[in-house]
Amino acid sequence: MTKAPIHETLRIGGETPDRVERIEVSNPWDNSVVGTVPCATREDVAQAFDIAAAYTPTLTRYERQQILMRTAEILTSRRDEISDLITAELGISKQDSLYEVGRAFDVFSLAGQLCIIDDGEIFSCDLTPHGKQRRIYTQRDPLKAISAITPFNHPMNMVAHKVAPAIATNNCMVCKPTELTPLTALALADVLYEAGLPPEMLSVVTGLPGDIGEEMITNDHIELITFTGGVAVGKHIANHAGYRRTVLELGGNSSLIVMEDADLEKAAAMAVQGAT
Repeated sequence: MTKAPIHETLRIGGETPDRVERIEVSNPWDNSVVGTVPCATREDVAQAFDIAAAYTPTLTRYERQQILMRTAEILTSRRDEISDLITAELGISKQDSLYEVGRAFDVFSLAGQLCIIDDGEIFSCDLTPHGKQRRIYTQRDPLKAISAITPFNHPMNMVAHKVAPAIATNNCMVCKPTELTPLTALALADVLYEAGLPPEMLSVVTGLPGDIGEEMITNDHIELITFTGGVAVGKHIANHAGYRRTVLELGGNSSLIVMEDADLEKAAAMAVQGAT
């Protein structure tokens, strides 16, 4: 039985505003409409970053770990439902979408394990003739706001790889998933809120790159931009990021060398796997 289309809203600091202009999300396998999401405006994105920058996370390492672990547990308990959504908006097989949920489970579980490790360091100062017999202690503090932009090909795992480390380090993030597969990112955000994440720490804005893309890389509150996608867009971000830190995972050619004595059937299967 075909499911009714999902009509989603934005997630901005605990609020769920809607917009008249909407984007249809279609299953690339049969072109059926899976759902719709709002076309966020530049003002929506600016509001999300205002909320992120104004909020001071106070979660302890233990509390962050519990949120991350609960998220992993919820994903596992709802893997059939979530994988159905991934299959619907991405057009991949059920086997592949279940694997996608499993990878997200791994990411949140590992982030939960790592977040309780003390990231401070102690350095001795008596290492030179002019050194003093004292020690320096360093600690890592959260950034003001992180901007995350994710692609279509792994709509849950790519978001998880950006959100989980941010939570583990007590950072606030605004995420813009691709307009091709945004429903999974919104579903993941709801799971995180259910797991106990303060909504001010994660906003999800949906929309077209031409409408909100520049605000996602030039907003004054942004101190780090993390982007996964094409080389051209990555270069554009690098050219306009200014003082902001960037983490750019850009596209590759998935090159493959096939030797004369290789199993051609296996090589062909690997080539397809590497390119998708």
